[in-house]
Amino acid sequence: MRPMPDVDIHAIQANWKHPTDIRFGLQRIQELPDICWELGISHPLLVTDKGVADLAFVQEMMTAAGQESIHPGIFAQIQGEPDAQCIRQGALDFRQGGYNGIVAVGGGSALDAAKAIALAACVGPRRLWLYTAEACSGPAPALPLPSIIAVPTTAGTGSEVDANAVITEEGGERKVSLYHPQLMPKVVIADPVLTTQLIPYLTAATGMDALSHNLEALCSPVFQPILDAIAVQGVGFLKEWLPVAVAHGENEEARMYTMAASIMGAMAFEKGLGAMHAVAHAVGARFKIHHGRVIGAVMPYVLQVNLPHIESKMEALARRLDLAHYSGQAVLDWILDLRLEIGLPHCLAELGVRQEHVPDLVRTALQDVNVHTNPEHMEETALGRMLRRAISGELEKD
Repeated sequence: MRPMPDVDIHAIQANWKHPTDIRFGLQRIQELPDICWELGISHPLLVTDKGVADLAFVQEMMTAAGQESIHPGIFAQIQGEPDAQCIRQGALDFRQGGYNGIVAVGGGSALDAAKAIALAACVGPRRLWLYTAEACSGPAPALPLPSIIAVPTTAGTGSEVDANAVITEEGGERKVSLYHPQLMPKVVIADPVLTTQLIPYLTAATGMDALSHNLEALCSPVFQPILDAIAVQGVGFLKEWLPVAVAHGENEEARMYTMAASIMGAMAFEKGLGAMHAVAHAVGARFKIHHGRVIGAVMPYVLQVNLPHIESKMEALARRLDLAHYSGQAVLDWILDLRLEIGLPHCLAELGVRQEHVPDLVRTALQDVNVHTNPEHMEETALGRMLRRAISGELEKD
């Protein structure tokens, strides 16, 4: 059953206020100049990657801003997942250019980079590491951070609606999550049209990331039933619409629901994530593989380990998804089928990860903050066992 069969998607112009100011709907990108003026931004730095910078809508956006006496510059040096060197250069460009705001345009890497650049421009690149999720304790001090406008062009990371920025630390061995409450973008322009040119490969990978956010948030042992409800609905949207978005990228209805599910997942993971993300961060930092593809590869193996602790939640989810059976195993089987349908790898070996990498990956994953909200307590032996199955592609037998 489709979630909102009688809605004209072209009539949807929704303004949401949680967790920030979200302008959701088709063609909302046209409001960017007005939003800049609302926030007092006359000279924004547009942070993106080279591929997005060359798209027609970016040039149109820059031209429209200029016609409204807004004078943007551009930093398009994001290559893959952002690292410390990229952030230093972006912060230097921001300060030297005299910019007074940031417009982050792109996928999760560009949005995370933009937030990290805003923080580095304020406190200095060397002090970034004082703002990791692990280092934060107590209320964060107020900072004169530049305002950020987030314009996502993918539906997966949900970085547009959180106050974190995941970057690779110095040396490139580990991903860290920077955090400050003021890194939350002031305004999000969530325009599904901007995702219609995303190729199937990236639509599938980012969609699996959105699924993992909703699923791991639901599985988290933290008690937050409001966010559980959001997560269940987010998974439902993705079951219905992610395969459509992968197969028919121009379908604006599919793009609208997958973008909504991405935002919902990011709202829900305020509860915390789990071992899917702890492992994916370790693998991504080591092998420079797209985060969503790693998430897709490890998802069934982590879920299977967690099932004894989350069976009642999975039964409720299976009912919402209208699966043939209302059980955790049915949810696991659906994920395996979905992964096959949208063309994602079955195991980490397909991504170049080998059994000899397990000890180093386990050590890195156990340092990840997300491992602490995994339903199954993950110590070295248990995590290593699960990771070896994720590499070989062998689920546990009943």
